[in-house]
Amino acid sequence: TTEQFLVFDIANVDGIQTLEFLRDALKSEDRIELEVDRNVQVLSPAQAAKKIELPGDFYAISPEEIKKEQQYRTEAMEKQMQLRTKAMREKDELREIRKYKFALIRIRFPDGIYLQGTFSVYQKFSDVIAFIQENLEHNCPFVLSSPTGHKFEETDNENTLMQLRLVPATIITFQWDP
Repeated sequence: TTEQFLVFDIANVDGIQTLEFLRDALKSEDRIELEVDRNVQVLSPAQAAKKIELPGDFYAISPEEIKKEQQYRTEAMEKQMQLRTKAMREKDELREIRKYKFALIRIRFPDGIYLQGTFSVYQKFSDVIAFIQENLEHNCPFVLSSPTGHKFEETDNENTLMQLRLVPATIITFQWDP
C-alpha cells in the first residue's frame, strides 16, 4: 500500500528556525484527550453466561512456556517465603493491575439483564454512574454493590476504577433504592 507523507523541500525551509517554530507550535497546543468507545451492549442472562469454546490446541503448552511458568512460580514462591509488609504486598498488587488500560464493567439488573461498557482504568466511578443513568429509561435513585457485597458510597465516586479494584473486569449489582 502507498502512504502519503510530507517532505520539506530544502529550498522552502529557512533552516533550523522553521523546524524549531513548528516544534514549539506543537508543544504549545492543548492536549487532545482521547475518548474511550463504551461499546455499549445489553446482554440477556443467557448471553452473559455463554462461555467461549476454545480449540484443543489452545491448551497445548510448548517447552518454553513450561520453563517460563516454572520460573514464574519459583519467583512467586520466593516472594511468599519473604516477610513482607502490607505496603509491599499492595505495591506488587498495583503493579499487576497497572498492566491493564481498560476495564470491562457489567451491571447486573434485578431482572437478570446485563449492561456492559468499556472504561479506562483511570476514569472515576462517577463515570460508571453517569453511564448507567444515560441508559436508564427513568431517572430514579439506585444503589450499586460490588461482587463482594460492598455497597458503593458517595465517597467512592471520585476514586478511579483502578483504586476501587474493578480492573480488568467486574460485575456490579444494580438495585433500586427503596
